[in-house]
Amino acid sequence: MNYKYKLGFIGCGNMAKAIINGLLTSKLLSESDIFIATPSIKGKYLGIDTTNDNREVMQSCEYVALAVKPQIFRNIAETFADNKAKCVISIMAGISCQTISKACNCKEVIRIMPNTPCAIGEGVSAITDLDADSESLNFVVNIFNTISKTILIKEDYFDAVTSVSGSGPAYVYYFIKAMIDGGVKGGLSFEQSKDLAIGTVIGASKMIERSSDNLDTLIEKVCSKGGTTIQAINTFRENNVAENIIKGIDNCRRRSEELSKL
Repeated sequence: MNYKYKLGFIGCGNMAKAIINGLLTSKLLSESDIFIATPSIKGKYLGIDTTNDNREVMQSCEYVALAVKPQIFRNIAETFADNKAKCVISIMAGISCQTISKACNCKEVIRIMPNTPCAIGEGVSAITDLDADSESLNFVVNIFNTISKTILIKEDYFDAVTSVSGSGPAYVYYFIKAMIDGGVKGGLSFEQSKDLAIGTVIGASKMIERSSDNLDTLIEKVCSKGGTTIQAINTFRENNVAENIIKGIDNCRRRSEELSKL
């Protein structure tokens, strides 16, 4: 089948815009390859054709990305029935590949769980598929490689992905905020403490990525017996900080499971 566009978007929120910016910056696609259905934009977006008719995108694009909220998907699913796309891509949380396949009358479905740092090209995206061929899967992986690291994962584990990487940025912000507040309590200005905390988290993350040592060894290398760091680590251990973080992640996963069944 001859398609007018390579990739269409249903919806153009923050994540869709991040993907589009990544595609254009990397030159993986050009403006003329993309088509967007959204009621919020009139005329062109970054030189890209737009429409307010979902059906127009579903019938003129080789690949279609569903970039709407899950509750909106359920309200507008009837507009997808005449889909002509080879493959439907979804970044919606909680909507299974099977549900999307049925709603869009499409055999090939690829589902992605990106996270918010994708907006600055520093995200991580989990990818799974239903009956997608290698051409489709490679195309989608290349799209998300422009804004994130990509990991192929079975759909059965997507709720766990939500609890680690999908929601994970909030956990990191929460810990960094506590580090900043601790520094301010010690007499640093907010900006000084913020710079120190952010730089430390970035540097420590790169150490984990590049080091052959496991995490326990890296922790111990910063701690010296009777020194300062061990006082903080012992306080965290005495207050079961690690166990409570694991419990929070598990509760997040359970809620994701609940939402996917609604």
